[in-house]
Amino acid sequence: MSDDTKVYPTGLTEKEAIEINEGLKWGTRLYGATALLAHILAYALTPWLK
Repeated sequence: MSDDTKVYPTGLTEKEAIEINEGLKWGTRLYGATALLAHILAYALTPWLK
């Protein structure tokens, strides 16, 4: 009695898995943008890196 609507091994439906994946992608983009901004500011405001 397996449920074919569930994605193995998480037990999520495909729609739920896609929704979580989209949130994870946006979170990763936000983290990357924040890190990029921090590195640019560190380079611009730290005199010994120039």
